[in-house]
Amino acid sequence: MEKKIIVSYDASKGNLILSDHGTTNAGKSDQIHWRPGEGVTSIMVAWAKTNSPTPTNMFWSKVPHPNGINFKGIINSNLEDGKVWDWDYNIVCNVGSGDTPDYKYIDPRIQVDSR
Repeated sequence: MEKKIIVSYDASKGNLILSDHGTTNAGKSDQIHWRPGEGVTSIMVAWAKTNSPTPTNMFWSKVPHPNGINFKGIINSNLEDGKVWDWDYNIVCNVGSGDTPDYKYIDPRIQVDSR
């Protein structure tokens, strides 16, 4: 299944806003697509926080990577059944334009409940 996370920018507050409110509930083998919304020029990078409960190489079969101005990853289909898997991460977006990039980040979570 494909999960889309739209990342927008509220310039008046200086905040990135996620369409999933910061928590994506997904399933094994789901494709996660981060897409720019209003005020976001591009998704630059997504990486695991150092205290993420599940390491990147275990959580993803295809780690998040650039896909044009979007970002895309595929969750591992071999995650062990019977538990909840969490991947806490940071995502950086460009909210600037042309020659004046302006990078903002936010730290959401993706959760796979395989119980």
